[in-house]
Amino acid sequence: MQLHSEQESYRATIALRTPEEERTTVIVMRREREVWVTLNGAIRTTVTMNEAEAHEVVEAITAAQGASHSPG
Repeated sequence: MQLHSEQESYRATIALRTPEEERTTVIVMRREREVWVTLNGAIRTTVTMNEAEAHEVVEAITAAQGASHSPG
C-alpha cells in the first residue's frame, strides 16, 4: 500500500467529537478508484470503498439524518 498524497484527487477533513465528547478527525479522500474514510488519522480505522459501497454509505447517512428523532 502506498500512501503518497499525489495519488489523491480529493481530500476533506472534518473535525468532530466522539460519543465521549473527545475531539476526533474524519478524513475523506479519493485515491484512484477508491474512496477512503479515515477516523482520527489511523490506518487501522480506515475503510476503502468502491463506487457502489461509497454510494451505500452516503444513502445510509442520509437515511439516518432524515429518520425520526423520537424513540420508537
